[in-house]
Amino acid sequence: MADQVGTCAFCGTATATSRRRHARYCSNACRQRAYRQRVNEPVTALDSFVGRDAELARLGGFVGTRVLTLVGPAGVGKSRLVKEFAGSGATWVELASANDVARACAVALGEPGRGPVLSTLVRALAGHRTLLVLDNCERVAAKCAALLEPLLLGCPGLTIIATSREPLRVPGEVLFAVQPLSITDAVELFADRARANQVGLRLGDRDALVALCARLDRLPLAIELAARLVTLLPVKEVLARLDDRLELLNRGNRTAAERHRSLRAAIGWSYDHLSADEQHVFRCISQGPGGFGLDGAVQACDLPSDRVLVVLSALVAKSLLTFTGAGRFEQLESVRLYGRERLAEQFAGEVRGRDSRYFSG
Repeated sequence: MADQVGTCAFCGTATATSRRRHARYCSNACRQRAYRQRVNEPVTALDSFVGRDAELARLGGFVGTRVLTLVGPAGVGKSRLVKEFAGSGATWVELASANDVARACAVALGEPGRGPVLSTLVRALAGHRTLLVLDNCERVAAKCAALLEPLLLGCPGLTIIATSREPLRVPGEVLFAVQPLSITDAVELFADRARANQVGLRLGDRDALVALCARLDRLPLAIELAARLVTLLPVKEVLARLDDRLELLNRGNRTAAERHRSLRAAIGWSYDHLSADEQHVFRCISQGPGGFGLDGAVQACDLPSDRVLVVLSALVAKSLLTFTGAGRFEQLESVRLYGRERLAEQFAGEVRGRDSRYFSG
């Protein structure tokens, strides 16, 4: 049979095929990479995607950006937004539990584990146009930055989209801050998820729905968790109990990552990766109202002003605090309640320690 010229379905290289046997790939290596890429595509969402039309339009304007990092607080919907935007054309690398970023990327791309991993990645990606999504980078942000700079220099066709609670701080990085939902989209999401839990459910008072979503900081994770409660309680009753939201909002999907099964776990994931000074300041500033200035933070923390300013800057970078301008900082209500909970635990521990020393004397 006469040979025909085709192209490799993975890398696009011209390859000879026969009528008897049509080869989709130019080599076993490309066949393996294509398989691994399919395996590591983001899982198709099983529920509806609500809102974010403006964000999707804005993301489309970043074509040509080499490193785009979506940053935002726990539960704001960074990963879901990227899944909707990137679709099936991306190779997905989940980094929430990874320690070796380069090895995780190599596995996602279907590369064998022989030789230096960086060299292997450059050989695999050079000459190809590839969209690589690095999800949940905050725990390994420094390792991501160390890998991405040489990888991007060696692979002109590589584009990175990352999700993180803090910037990666790699040259060329463009930050895209993911904000909480608009109040209209927040109410729509709540209604959609509530009716999924109980078909035909009537939610009633829209004003109560608006107030509920606002109290939940318009965070998609908090809204989805709260929507499960309306099978047991009216919306107004859920609203009245939101001071105890960290205890109430604990019935996430069984298949979700553990940090997404409750609001407390989601915020705790960020808190647990703070330094001791950052945890101390975080707890102290949670005592007051949602907004405060530097002087108030210094008084609450009992630390030098310069040190408090450095730590506040770190908390802003890690999406646990917002700088609103004019010297003011703000916390989301859910984040502030978590800080107060940890402060109460610390105080109780100190009291127990003092009592123990007293009674042992």
